[in-house]
Amino acid sequence: MAEPRTTLSWSLDWKSLLAIAIALPLLLRLGFWQLQRADEKQQLLDAATARRQQPAVDIQSLGEYPNYLPVYVEGVFDSQRYWLLDNRIRQGQFGYEIIALLNLADGGKLLVERGWIAADASRRQLPELTWPEGIVRLQGELYRSTEQPFSLGEQLPEAWPRRQQWLQPERLETEIDGLLPTVLRLHEQSPAALRTDRLLINVSPQKHRGYALQWFAMAAVLAGIFVVRNSNILALFKGRSDRGEKL
Repeated sequence: MAEPRTTLSWSLDWKSLLAIAIALPLLLRLGFWQLQRADEKQQLLDAATARRQQPAVDIQSLGEYPNYLPVYVEGVFDSQRYWLLDNRIRQGQFGYEIIALLNLADGGKLLVERGWIAADASRRQLPELTWPEGIVRLQGELYRSTEQPFSLGEQLPEAWPRRQQWLQPERLETEIDGLLPTVLRLHEQSPAALRTDRLLINVSPQKHRGYALQWFAMAAVLAGIFVVRNSNILALFKGRSDRGEKL
């Protein structure tokens, strides 16, 4: 006599239904957001690579200042006015990122990121810097961050040099006449360059894709648990397995 066939049936639990209705879209959204971030990072890497392959141009010939464009410039450093960006860590060592001010021949001024320098662990004494004398020719690439710095109401110092957490170029443009709306990141071979090993991006596209896979995997596991808890699918599989053993 043929055994009756068992069909898939559901017995929905409102608690698990509510949980998956909230959690599943969130997990999927996080996964797709990570994929979007991966695409954005890849586009940034491609643009940076393409621009870095271009020959360096005179910064004073530019009408706009795209990030990662190789440039050169001549000017005189203002050795009295510069910034020490605080809490910059390299290989576990505390230090500062040095931002200098370069006076150009036409009266304009340019922010120059000289690089990183180690600091006194006690934070009592600022590092001593050396400065090229007279007119110098600098080479590097343009970079101005588009991210808004996080601040807890930091009081910006008035005296020079200024030690602070972040630089706010928009604010400096109102304070310093003729300041160009960009920052020159020095190449390591350029005069006045300090330690210039910089990360282009903090998280690679591959890592973002890995994070996306994790979110999608969690969504798949959650969906599987929901199906098992709210249906007779396990009984169906067990029944088929038992019939197969009898045959």
